[in-house]
Amino acid sequence: MYEDEAAGVNSEMRYIALELMKISERKKKPFNKVAREYISNVYRLRRLIKSKAGEEPVGERQKAGAGGKRL
Repeated sequence: MYEDEAAGVNSEMRYIALELMKISERKKKPFNKVAREYISNVYRLRRLIKSKAGEEPVGERQKAGAGGKRL
């Protein structure tokens, strides 16, 4: 089962990388910058979901309305 999961993860990573490359080209930004924004937004979303589920409080930065970066 582990090999199936690893193959699935690799497939998702390839898909995400391709989409980020498209965004990078369209926005005329370096891939690394677009990828960093994506990762930052993933963690921001994770914190938001946890805070809404009552698992951890939202930090002051999120309360103040600091939004994620748009890709």
